[in-house]
Amino acid sequence: MPDIHAAAEALRARGFEAHCFDTAAQAAAYLLEDMPAGQTVAIGGCMTAREMNLDAQLREAGHAVLWHWDVPHAERHAVLHEAMNAPLYVTSVNAMTTDGLMLNIDGTGNRVAAMCYGPETVYILVGRNKLVEGGYQQAVRRVKQVACPQNARRLSLDTPCANGPCDVSACKKPMCNVIVSLEHPLTGHRICVMLIDEDLGY
Repeated sequence: MPDIHAAAEALRARGFEAHCFDTAAQAAAYLLEDMPAGQTVAIGGCMTAREMNLDAQLREAGHAVLWHWDVPHAERHAVLHEAMNAPLYVTSVNAMTTDGLMLNIDGTGNRVAAMCYGPETVYILVGRNKLVEGGYQQAVRRVKQVACPQNARRLSLDTPCANGPCDVSACKKPMCNVIVSLEHPLTGHRICVMLIDEDLGY
């Protein structure tokens, strides 16, 4: 399995801030200590955050939390737009290469848009299972063969990948609508990558 410490060094070489943690609990403790008190925190579609129970921990620490997963469907559009302007944003990636390239595929684009522009600080949580060797193509392969099928089943989507291999020609309502690769920090943003030596998310 790829080493998170080597991946962190690769991220730093690209200009990202990177930290390594043995456990999700350690990462959560760092996150809560690092965030300015009382600020609004938005969370992108992120199973890693759900598994870490981050929303509850953030609220207990006095933060207002914006998460479209936790509001009625009719309110989601407004929450997504509000999240774009939150000072702090927490999310994950679908895959990360050992040389520090972070890849995301999105259906609506809200998560990748917020990662690229809007929030002043973006915290990216990366479980060791997201790391791949072999570059961009291997990262895409992981997303298509590992992350997308699990998300499709979680959301009860009628996509080919929910029950078998990806088939773009047969996919009527795809969730792979946009691919964004973060290669270097974006101007004017703090991007803090938190690598965790546990399997987290898809």
